[in-house]
Amino acid sequence: MLLLFALSVKAEDSGFTDFSLRWLVDARAAHSDSETTWLEQGLGKGRYDSTSPLLELSEVSLVAEADFNWQWQGFTHLKYDPEQDQALDLVEAYVRFNPVPDGDIRYRIRAGLLFPHISRENRGLAWTTPFSITPSAINSWVGEEIRTLALEGSATHRQGPWKMTATAAIFGFNDPAGSLLAYRGWAMHDLKVGAFSRVPLPPLSSIGSPSAFSPQPLWVDPVREVDNRPGFYGALDWEYERRHKFGAFFYDNRGDPEVFKRSQYAWDTHFWNLYFETKLPASTLLIAQYMTGRTQMGPESGGVRQVDVDFEGAYLLATKQLGDNRVTLRRDWFDADDNSFVSIDNNGETGSAWTLALSHKLDKNSRLIAEFIRIDSRRPNRADLGLAARQTEHQFQLSYRLSL
Repeated sequence: MLLLFALSVKAEDSGFTDFSLRWLVDARAAHSDSETTWLEQGLGKGRYDSTSPLLELSEVSLVAEADFNWQWQGFTHLKYDPEQDQALDLVEAYVRFNPVPDGDIRYRIRAGLLFPHISRENRGLAWTTPFSITPSAINSWVGEEIRTLALEGSATHRQGPWKMTATAAIFGFNDPAGSLLAYRGWAMHDLKVGAFSRVPLPPLSSIGSPSAFSPQPLWVDPVREVDNRPGFYGALDWEYERRHKFGAFFYDNRGDPEVFKRSQYAWDTHFWNLYFETKLPASTLLIAQYMTGRTQMGPESGGVRQVDVDFEGAYLLATKQLGDNRVTLRRDWFDADDNSFVSIDNNGETGSAWTLALSHKLDKNSRLIAEFIRIDSRRPNRADLGLAARQTEHQFQLSYRLSL
């Protein structure tokens, strides 16, 4: 933020400033038959459950962008939603440096609090998806726990019909990433957890103050530095004829799983993210994304960590534009395999989901989206809350999005 201020002063001195403010307002009607949502310390997979309000103002986001000069830009995203524990919270804030190309390679540097470029869905204003209301399980988790205070550099080279981009970054303040995925499991929702917000964990017998197994409290701060060890990520992206895209991304927060400070563990979390995207005839887009990784926490006992979970997720999405309308169908699969102390703390999970979304553009600033999700999942530690391990949840939402 100090760098943003310094650049703005410099821009004012040079007489060059281009500043814009954009708003996103999302009003929601929702109905769900699910068990208690994870946002109320349950194990429900969706944003809403059977006791959620029928109508709510689900999000108000302010996105500010500034061109300080021809090469420096600033970006800030602030958000309100009724589920976050801060009235107003910061989602992203970074500066971007795009030097004038000298040759065939174009460079870019970003520095600040940012989402790594993982999601193939969340490409709209305020990190929303234009294809549906709810992103896939993979990108729902990215919105929850993957936020980095990073220095990121990328280089792009175009030759004929091909374009290739290489990205590398060093980052901090993402040590607790993995907490939600291990204890609660995968979920599907459109929340972007703010940098200063806490999110709840379910009251399982293996965690919380009564438990001697783990001092982890019943909440997590995803954006926090715990062990003072930097992490890194890197990516390669290819594009052919502006129609076909594919890429690979690797993330490793290099967390020290034995460090516990200010009520939070440093989870050792790493994963691969792969994707393929192609434009088909008749205004149809096909996207596939796959993630696989591992997260660990706690001291070793007999060569085994307190929590050690392998996770995996994938989806296939097809979307078609029909004038002012869009129809989207997505199939999700997700899985978690617990490798430690399964008899007393089974964090394993299997599940799948169908999502159908229909959207209609009302005018240049507003859109109406209807969405239906069916989620089937089996998670043994639901027994801690007196629930059946196997659950089927249905959720219908109607969203009115206004962007100004």
